[in-house]
Amino acid sequence: MKSKYEEEFNLYSTLQNSAISALALHSFVLGYYKVARHKKNKSNFPSLLYLFYVLPIVYHRKSRDTFKSSNEIYTAIANDQETVLGLQERSNKMSGQTFDAINLLYSKKILGYDSTNKTTVLLRGFMSEKINIPSTIGRENIVRMIQDSAYKIGHIFAKNTDKNLQLTLNIRF
Repeated sequence: MKSKYEEEFNLYSTLQNSAISALALHSFVLGYYKVARHKKNKSNFPSLLYLFYVLPIVYHRKSRDTFKSSNEIYTAIANDQETVLGLQERSNKMSGQTFDAINLLYSKKILGYDSTNKTTVLLRGFMSEKINIPSTIGRENIVRMIQDSAYKIGHIFAKNTDKNLQLTLNIRF
């Protein structure tokens, strides 16, 4: 019999929760924006295709922790080579959850799509900080950890070119 704590933090329920996925994607775009807006040769916002690689990383505990503690993509991969194994396949399998989260973010006017640059943009009111979700006292806040690692992944993606991301993470855009 599962304890109440185990039921509350069931990974399958978390993976199926579009709201948590949406929070992760928002944090990713925000993290990307915070770095890219200071770069001359970089769009301020990420390509829509980048969003499909966020959930497979942040929903894998070891990958999430590795990216959260890294500042560069090479450091993250050196610390955990398991992250890149099957990332493309996992992103394909999780594309439904990613589409659901994107749909939620667009319908609630948190994110928008810039068809000229083919990027996902933050809309007014959501460009400065992560959406805050309070935690229960004495419990690990899994949502906050997912948001923090997605934010950090956004930073890392903004520092790299498309080609570098594809080669390092063994993925295709």
